Amino acid sequence: MLIEARKQELIKLCSELIQHQSYSGEENNVAERIKQAFQELGFDAFWIDCYGNIVGQIKGKRPGKSILFDGHIDTVPVPDDSKWKHAPFSGKLEDGKIYGRGASDMKGAVSAMIMAAAYFAIDTNRDFDGDIYIAGVVHEECFEGVAAREVSKRVQPDYVVIGEASELNLKIGQRGRAEIVNLHTPQIHRRALMLYTRCPS
Repeated sequence: MLIEARKQELIKLCSELIQHQSYSGEENNVAERIKQAFQELGFDAFWIDCYGNIVGQIKGKRPGKSILFDGHIDTVPVPDDSKWKHAPFSGKLEDGKIYGRGASDMKGAVSAMIMAAAYFAIDTNRDFDGDIYIAGVVHEECFEGVAAREVSKRVQPDYVVIGEASELNLKIGQRGRAEIVNLHTPQIHRRALMLYTRCPS
């Protein structure tokens, strides 16, 4: 149940995640803040993998299937913060909305999933089957899916819920996409090398 005290905890976490700039390849401060949240909320286990993904686990009292709640923690850059009504890394709450780079894409969703899993564990006294995992995934904005595969490989979930904005509509699939990237562009090439050399194949 989302009582007022819990709502304020959720707002605080979301605001603090926004306040940590986390362009692709620079997500470590957000991962550390999420790690702190996992510790404070009593998650049973948590780890940061070779890519920099942060994953937390809550164990049910009985064996069962695993569900993974997934959201990326990197954002696209802010080219010109003078065009923002509120500072892009303020995490400012105004008129019931939290403002900042990544608020909807997707630090709001990541915060909500973390807190919802923790509150569910508390309210049920962990009296459920299986395991709940929460993943804060890196590099989504520049190489979607590559770092996330490392999470899936370790967790091997039976179900996955992705917290991307969907106008509160439940989406059960994705049509897919293709991208053409010029790897001779220095920034892209640097990110590609960084990403593919951090984890063993």
